[in-house]
Amino acid sequence: MCLAVVAWDVAARYRFVLAANRDERHDRPAAQAAWWPGRSDVLGGRDLAAGGSWLAISRRGRLAAVTNFRDLEPRPAARSRGALVADFVAGSTSIDEFEAATARDEHEYGPFNLLLFDGRELRYLSNRAPPAKLAPGVHALSNAALGADWPKMRTARTGVEALLSSASPSEELFDLLARRNEAADEQRYRSAHFIEGPVYGTRSSTVITIDAAGNVAFTERSFDSAARLTAEVRETFRIGGG
Repeated sequence: MCLAVVAWDVAARYRFVLAANRDERHDRPAAQAAWWPGRSDVLGGRDLAAGGSWLAISRRGRLAAVTNFRDLEPRPAARSRGALVADFVAGSTSIDEFEAATARDEHEYGPFNLLLFDGRELRYLSNRAPPAKLAPGVHALSNAALGADWPKMRTARTGVEALLSSASPSEELFDLLARRNEAADEQRYRSAHFIEGPVYGTRSSTVITIDAAGNVAFTERSFDSAARLTAEVRETFRIGGG
């Protein structure tokens, strides 16, 4: 995905809020969000080309999301970035242990930004920027280092901040994720929340909320190459529940 905004321990009714867009080539095969075959405790989309996922959450409350890091000279990578999401969400190692293992093997992956959440802590990892333990607040991430001053990161963060007092923010968050920009390509990628294009564009939008009692609401909307809504997945569950 190419835009992710997280509100961590600051929303009036929710302990955790995530709004994210996945931008990718339309011809890359993927499965929409579902409980994973063979891992019925993990919910998220799946990359059918290289395996792994761009965003997933488990019934234990472990969540991970990855974006690529804009690189003008990309090189083939030995391992898929999506494996980082799958390994953390389906695994049981602590964030500290996962960070250490990722740092050791980071050269095997293409450029990435990674958000990890274990219910107690939010962590940022990257093989192009220093890691960070994220304090409670609203954090926006795209295809540059955390804290980069891209227009879409500013407007997305401001938009989420304005919705923190909403009793039911999901539809408003989807409206925020749907914002377009008609500028030329390079500026459009840095400014638009939603990317339209016949070859490359926003494939899915996802909103996740977790309240103080651990109740999770997960909604994913999928789009085709004409930016038309093609599917919606809604799931609710309680962290630690069956």
